[in-house]
Order: sequence, then structure tokens, then C-alpha cells
Amino acid sequence: MRRSLSPGLLLFVSLLPLLVLAFIFVKNPAEKTEPVQPPAAAQKIPAPRKPPRLENEAAPALPAKDIRTRLAAVIIDDLGYNLESIQAICAFKRPVTVSILPFAPATLETARLARDGGLEIMLHLPLEALHQKLEKASQGTIYTSMTADEIRKNVLASLAEVPGCRGVNNHTGSMVTEDDRMMPVILGVLKEKNLFFIDSRTSPNSIAFATARSLGVPAAARQVFLDDAPDEASIRAQIEELFRLARANGRAIGIGHARKETLQALGKYLSLADAFGVKLVFASALVE
Repeated sequence: MRRSLSPGLLLFVSLLPLLVLAFIFVKNPAEKTEPVQPPAAAQKIPAPRKPPRLENEAAPALPAKDIRTRLAAVIIDDLGYNLESIQAICAFKRPVTVSILPFAPATLETARLARDGGLEIMLHLPLEALHQKLEKASQGTIYTSMTADEIRKNVLASLAEVPGCRGVNNHTGSMVTEDDRMMPVILGVLKEKNLFFIDSRTSPNSIAFATARSLGVPAAARQVFLDDAPDEASIRAQIEELFRLARANGRAIGIGHARKETLQALGKYLSLADAFGVKLVFASALVE
């Protein structure tokens, strides 16, 4: 005959599996897991969002330095013989530098019209040229035979003829601009008067620009002659060459002359500067 379990023992047997599970859980509790955060230095900070561009909003302008680096200056030489030339240049309504001969019939009136027209004025200083005939020399020409004192007096007299001039470039002068005795005297006067100098480079052996720089005179040199050939097509080609050089090198100076063909071509084609991305400026903006 089978003996029945007591009620207490029966309860213990029924609870035994639960007690075993509880013992296991207490001994090995589940580890709490949390997402691993990357080191602070490695966290990528999102870039701020740009506000949406409005449909009619203008595009951002180029930095000013990107615009200013492409500069071209046009100098017109040999003014002072008539007023038609300066009147034509004033009508361009563009920054053109005019270089006026001293002691010419219309020197003073040309300077006045240039000033009133907002143009930059230079003295076109006559200097002795190689193989120059005396009868063809301009009044006020400085010769290699002059003493230092005579050179100074002649430069000062020519400057007095062109009121309002800010700088000087040479008229002819292939002989004088090669002369290491003459140029320091001439440029010394310019330095005293706080004037700049543009070397017209009528000689490939000119020392004028280098001498000016060594003396601390603000200076630059011509890159393009605009009207060696007087026809319109050739002048246009030279104007475009000036702008190409300015676009490629950042700056360029072109020199033309107060001739009817030259002035007509400039009136038509100076606006090409915009197409080349070049800004026209006065010559003084390009001296160093």
C-alpha cells in the first residue's frame, strides 16, 4: 500500500523548480547594456544648414580682389596741338590718361579741358632720341649734352607748362632713357615733386623704369603700342592685345597717340574691356 505525501512536502516539491530559477537569477543577474558612445573628439558635428536661396536673390559677388587684379590703362600721347583731340577723349567717358606736350600751342587749354573732364594728366616730356634731327625736336627737349643743372631747370620748366599733371612719361627719348647719367637727374626732380613715371620704352635698352624703382619713384612701363599701324583693324587688334595681357598678367599699359584714326578706334573698342573681364583705370593705378 503506497504512502501519500504530506501536504507540507507536496508544497515544497511543487515550489522547488521556482526556487532553483530564483537562485540562478540572484547569482548571475543580467548585465545592463547601454549603447556605446564614440569619444567626444570623434563625434561628427553636422554643418549648419544654409538658408534656402530666394528665387530673385542676386548671386554672391566675387571678392573685390578678384575684380581688381585685371587692370588696363590707356595713355594718349602728343596732346597739346589742338583741342579736338582732348574733346574726343573726354567724350569716351572712360578713365583715360592724357600725356600733354609742354610749350605746344594748346597745352594750357588742353590741360584745363582734361581736368574738367575728369581725366588724369601727365607731362609728355621730350627727350633726345637716337639719330634725332634737331629741326624736328619738340620745344623743351632735354639733350645728353646738358649739364645736371640744365636738365633740372628744363624738367621744372616743362612741369610748369602742364598744370595738374600727376606723372611723366617720355616723348621719344631713345638716347636719354639709355643714359645712366641723365635718368637719375630727371627722376630725381620727379621724386621731389611726388610724381610717378611711365617708361614709354622707345628703346629696348631703356634703363628708365629700373632707375625709377631704384630711386623710389613710383613707376611702370608700357606693354603695348596701340597705333604703330594707323588703320582701324590694326588698332583694334592692339586694343584686344592690351586686354588679353591684362587678363593674363593682371595689369597692362597701352600707349596711343592723338591721331584721328586712333581716337576713332578707341571710341569704338574701349568697351571691349568688359568682354575681356578687364577694368580700365588711370595709369597711376598701375605704378609700383
